[in-house]
Amino acid sequence: MADATRPGLRERKKQHTRETIARVALDLFDRQGFHATTIPQIAEAADVSPRTVSSYFPAKEELVFPDLREALTGLAERLEGRGPGESSIEAVRGWIHDQLPLWEERVEQSRRQRRLLATEESLAAYERGQMLEAERLLVRAIAEDLGASPDELEPRMAAAATLAVFDVLGAEGDAADECDASERLPLEERREEAVRLVDRALLFVAAGIRALQADDAAAA
Repeated sequence: MADATRPGLRERKKQHTRETIARVALDLFDRQGFHATTIPQIAEAADVSPRTVSSYFPAKEELVFPDLREALTGLAERLEGRGPGESSIEAVRGWIHDQLPLWEERVEQSRRQRRLLATEESLAAYERGQMLEAERLLVRAIAEDLGASPDELEPRMAAAATLAVFDVLGAEGDAADECDASERLPLEERREEAVRLVDRALLFVAAGIRALQADDAAAA
């Protein structure tokens, strides 16, 4: 009996094509630079047509962040589908823990992305735009937790503090890259350290939200 959860052959071929395009694009960006690399060059390296490249990645910047849109969709679904009594911060924690193994598989991809971000302002601006979308998702969810409007200051502050977790993880990744290979922690220890950092950061944010809720309850 076929596995109902396994994608069909057509979907697997499409996923393979998408991954191939993203991989060769990042290779070319890393060697030639983002602006110097053209869509026809990427298409030739991936053995597809330029139209196929654009159908999978309508914006050239998406080729640098091929997994970001899917990750944001997953975050939105996790926030919208949180169970009774589950806070938005608990949902974010669960989402991050689910993402960590995927991020570990893409360490080299992340290094290349950071190198490109450091040299291309247009890519940094694109990433900021995606993070603003993530912030809007968090603001709406946290506002619901607080019984507040998304326009109020408190949900926006809590969302910004939550997003700072990603800055912490990125800084830790940069520090690990700068270490000699002999000084780097084993993968399992790095994972445990990342989980510890995530938990502590989100514990801090959750405590702040609980304090705001208690303050609102007292005022009522």
